[in-house]
Amino acid sequence: MLKKIIESCPAEIDLTKDEHSEIIIDVVDAILNQNYSISEIEKIEDRLIKKKDESLIFVLLALKIAKSKILVSRVTRPLFISIVFAVYKEHNRIRTRSEHPHGEDFLLKKVKQLEWLFDKNPGIRWELIIVDDGCPEGSGKIAQSIIDEHELNHKARVLFLADGIEQNHPPVKKMESTNESQKGGSIVYGMWDAVQNKREKDHVVMYTDADLSTHLGQLMLLVYPLLNEEKLVAIGTRRKRRSVVIKKGGRNNRGKLFIYLWKRLIPNLGEIVDTQCGFKAFRAEVIPQLIDGMIEKKFAFDIELMLKTELLKKGAIAKIPIAWIDSELASTTTDLQPYLPMLKSIVKMNRKYFPENTPSNEFAAFIESLDKQGFKDILKSIPEDIVNRTAAEFTEYDKVRVADFNKIE
Repeated sequence: MLKKIIESCPAEIDLTKDEHSEIIIDVVDAILNQNYSISEIEKIEDRLIKKKDESLIFVLLALKIAKSKILVSRVTRPLFISIVFAVYKEHNRIRTRSEHPHGEDFLLKKVKQLEWLFDKNPGIRWELIIVDDGCPEGSGKIAQSIIDEHELNHKARVLFLADGIEQNHPPVKKMESTNESQKGGSIVYGMWDAVQNKREKDHVVMYTDADLSTHLGQLMLLVYPLLNEEKLVAIGTRRKRRSVVIKKGGRNNRGKLFIYLWKRLIPNLGEIVDTQCGFKAFRAEVIPQLIDGMIEKKFAFDIELMLKTELLKKGAIAKIPIAWIDSELASTTTDLQPYLPMLKSIVKMNRKYFPENTPSNEFAAFIESLDKQGFKDILKSIPEDIVNRTAAEFTEYDKVRVADFNKIE
């Protein structure tokens, strides 16, 4: 039967297409009808992943979602889940494909994914919180109009970072304008807002990306460890054995360099490698402690949240392999990524959270001294000892030193 399920799946996946969104649910239902246990599903995953065949992406995503759906059935006490995402220049992707060539209809698709995931467990309630990051094209207003048109105000709401700054709310009170935020300010503001009202004892706050790269049907893979394994935070990762990734573009070596350098600056995150995956979940009660005093409001905010979690309770972060399919047609970040600004932000975290006179000091000073041209020169000649290793090795491997980078011309 499994062979028939696999053969029925498309060789590629595009969740911006309605028909693919529908097929993935049909495939999940077919898998669930086989009454596999989670351990049996994971054995199937392992066999398929070993094939290294991208044409299996559809069924691999379906297997992740099937495990998540099984976990929904195991929740026996009331649970509330808040899902936050930021919008900036998403005025095209938020529309349907018929309205714009880059349209993904991501707001309504996220709602449908959540409705399907929890349809058989009324004890789980949820909300979507969309935060406008100061979008000049009015992404937040467009989102609100979609919510109003489809009568979704009981499930989704829109916040505006500009309002939070004007009203001097705690997580953004030191900000003067939305120009100081690049996603981070809005996500943290949304997380803060999510915990202002008393919810069920079990309240989880997640954040994700605006696009459809991560199917929300996988959500319970992150939530379940928070309910049952005494974890404070669960992060989706694209760099574990059971991770499934379809990534466009050629950013791998630049990403490796970024990971190598931040690993030298932030010594307490151990085996965590994929800090930038936009799929993370937090127990609500820990959020006030994590966001209090945060210094980063831009793209490196994930790293600060995680390092503060580890400082609060060592080993409190669960790392969960997920399926992630790149969605970059109308991406609001460039192919080069803001790696240098992020590294400079991480240097500030190093200075704030870790003692002076540590081995990281030479890297902190080096990164502080880099300008755009100097960083471009390094990107053109990334040391082979970084290129030829996996990112997972960089927690322990530190043989490339500042002197090696200084040799690059």
